[in-house]
Amino acid sequence: MGINSLQDYLETNCSSACVSVDLLKIARGFVSKRRGRYGGSARFCLVVDAESCLDRLYGGYYSDWVCGGQWNRMTAFLTNLVQACHNANMELVVFFNGGLESERMNDWFTEQINQKKKVHSILRHLQNKGTPPPKIWWMPPVFLKGSLRMALRHLNVTVACSMDDHFQEVIGFCREHNLQGIIAQESTYAIFDPPRYFSSNNLKLTYKGSLETKEYIMDEIAKCLDLNPNRFCVFAALLGNHILPEEDLYDFFRNQLNSCLDTEGKPLKVLMKILADVNKPGRIFEVKRSILGFSCNEMILKFKQSVQYYLNGTHEGFLKYRPRPKWADMEKASSRSDGTINGGPVCYRLCTLKIPRQLEIEKEQTLVHSFIFFIDTFIHWHNYSLPHSDTLINFLHPLQEIGGYMNTLNPNAPDILANSSGLNKGLLNGFDSSLEAQLSGLSLTDSQPLHPSVGNHKPKKQPGTKLPSVTPEIMRIASERHQKGLMCSWIYQLLSQGELKLPVVLEDDTNRELPSYIDLFRPIRQTVYSVLFNLNKTKIIHETSEKEKGEPSTGTPKCFDIPVKEWVIRRGTTRPSFELVIAKPVEWKTPSVERMWLGQNAEDKNRRLRAFLTCMQSESPLMLNTNYVPQCLLVMCCVLRYIVQFGRVIQRQELDAFLAMAVSPLLVDVQTMQDLKLPAIHPRGIQLASLFMSGVETAIFANDVCGAPIPWNMSCPWLFFDGKLFHFKLLKANNNTPLIDMCDGQVDQVLRVERMRQAILENTRAEFAKPLLPANMFNPYPSPYGNYPSFPHGAPIGYRPAGRSPVDARGGQLEIAGVVVGSWGANVPSRRGRQGPTPQIMSVGGGRRFVTNFYSSSWCFVNPEALAMDS
Repeated sequence: MGINSLQDYLETNCSSACVSVDLLKIARGFVSKRRGRYGGSARFCLVVDAESCLDRLYGGYYSDWVCGGQWNRMTAFLTNLVQACHNANMELVVFFNGGLESERMNDWFTEQINQKKKVHSILRHLQNKGTPPPKIWWMPPVFLKGSLRMALRHLNVTVACSMDDHFQEVIGFCREHNLQGIIAQESTYAIFDPPRYFSSNNLKLTYKGSLETKEYIMDEIAKCLDLNPNRFCVFAALLGNHILPEEDLYDFFRNQLNSCLDTEGKPLKVLMKILADVNKPGRIFEVKRSILGFSCNEMILKFKQSVQYYLNGTHEGFLKYRPRPKWADMEKASSRSDGTINGGPVCYRLCTLKIPRQLEIEKEQTLVHSFIFFIDTFIHWHNYSLPHSDTLINFLHPLQEIGGYMNTLNPNAPDILANSSGLNKGLLNGFDSSLEAQLSGLSLTDSQPLHPSVGNHKPKKQPGTKLPSVTPEIMRIASERHQKGLMCSWIYQLLSQGELKLPVVLEDDTNRELPSYIDLFRPIRQTVYSVLFNLNKTKIIHETSEKEKGEPSTGTPKCFDIPVKEWVIRRGTTRPSFELVIAKPVEWKTPSVERMWLGQNAEDKNRRLRAFLTCMQSESPLMLNTNYVPQCLLVMCCVLRYIVQFGRVIQRQELDAFLAMAVSPLLVDVQTMQDLKLPAIHPRGIQLASLFMSGVETAIFANDVCGAPIPWNMSCPWLFFDGKLFHFKLLKANNNTPLIDMCDGQVDQVLRVERMRQAILENTRAEFAKPLLPANMFNPYPSPYGNYPSFPHGAPIGYRPAGRSPVDARGGQLEIAGVVVGSWGANVPSRRGRQGPTPQIMSVGGGRRFVTNFYSSSWCFVNPEALAMDS
């Protein structure tokens, strides 16, 4: 179940709440009521959650996406979309997810496992049928997010990137800048109750000039669910999310399903029935006890955090943070050094509150705040038997671990769980100052978080890692560029947490011919890590300090290992796991990241480019010669050069297919490429395209770390790659087509391909992969006649299948005027105790001829007349 099931339920059972609308028509009639801080507030402005509509922004479920991505076609679609919105007084702000989101690691792992299943289904479909897969198996092509950011930046569309919690930052951006709504497909936004909520799955730009989609009417949703909107936060928390997983709610739903026999066994209807009884007279305490009847106090704390998470996303939670109601019945007590109030233990006094007075306060508060308030009471009421205050403090300590991200939306609001002197005062909000003073001196012992999926939002380095410190100026620049989508999101994740996530791509993990992109490009990432964390500078500073001190160098050099966690999904992975990768220093003294990012001298620019080429292992003179490698093709040539150096990954004709694609004028001809029909799609071709685009993503990551020596508009993937065109060229190359024919007979294209190939292969030990053997060669019992039909008494003389060469598979020789000018052997081995087939003899002129018996290695004379009589 979970919160994600709510969206499907709304579309299936709440048809009255889903209304078809035309966004351009709404925008034309929009009149701004007030001016916000956002510059485009005079227009009808919507924030688009890019994670929910990657397929829509790509242009739809085109069948050719499997070939690696048609980036020029995507750019053309985005151009039409942006132009239509601009003409209709409408503006879009596209929001990408750039945070690591460690607390949602379990959700990410589940999503990647589902993607891996899709990959297996796609590859099996291609292997069996050779046709494009159905759209139900659609998955984002490699580097789709980065390509979208570049394309939108090229079209002057506002791009934003989240840093911590994606959902909270999207809704916060919408409310802060007074935007008119959200285009997304996530149940969480329905709980946040945005100004207007539009569906991204139904977004469609039509030829008649309309932008059609569906709008979710929140009032109708409340009527359909039979819930007051104030109960949405509690309703969502009980469905299960990253804070309170649905696995922890299993016992709760099992008990409720057994007690509610009129709900047809549907958990959503069970929750609706329970929450509908909350405000009935005499039922509130009983219903709340049934909801909070979890097995442990940790579950109650998670439930409280979950409710607060959704509350922060609402309009009320954003405008003003409301602290917990004050405990009016708390007696003014003087604190003692032994941790007691008026002679009694702290935990006991916390439980002696009067419930009737609490119910009176709840009537004056909203339902959500009453739930939060009741949970406080419930926690302390169930801990009345704790004998000492130290036990209470140890019990309250997990709040310090899980509550940090609760108030990330409003930066001006007080931190509900702010730490002070090792004590979490947030729980004591509303107590008198004497109680806070009594507990402020107590120290908390180290403990583990409540759940692996629950963690602090603030960047916190894991124990055991030795990430070097980052200067505030670099963090400020990285955060600003990250938020504006001007930099690869991996950089901020590495600087703040030392981790990154590598998603599943379209590759066969059982294929030994092509390596995984994780392993293939890991050396590049290791080098980039050392540049980003100034590994060479750290070594130089250490060596200089040793020389100044005059200390003799010891036999064992100091270790400067920088570990980085790479979260990957391997074959057979059953839980989220990471691989610890050590940064690999470069041979020359690279400049610091401060100088590469902020340096303005000509020497700094040269060092940036040299650092990038070093990371890509592409330092050669011809790579810098624009007559051989144009600047717009430098990223592509660096990736291909690295793959060739890796050894036996691609074949020589496949390299020519990449280069012929890059110089073809069809690359920018969107209409021709749309009408082009591929005769077949090969699994190796799509895996090569995914591998190449993974290398492009890694190269752009290295380019951003090195200070962008290649301008961003010269590294856009639509300048050198189109998946459909690459597959078309690859089919030609595998058919032994000459290079001049692959280049459509254009000599200038052939010259450009030859020059780029020379630059790629310069000073390298190129090891190309060997061409694959045809499938029939692996038949353990091949037919002596290849694919010819079998005959009971041998093949007739002169039989030749249509379309086949006259050269027979039995072996033989060619004679001209009695002189042997050519011979060939049989393609089948001899079998013991059985004579092989007689070799074929083709003769032109001459009365006598020699025939070679390839199976007995003997020579014999043959009389032509006798041979003719026998035949």
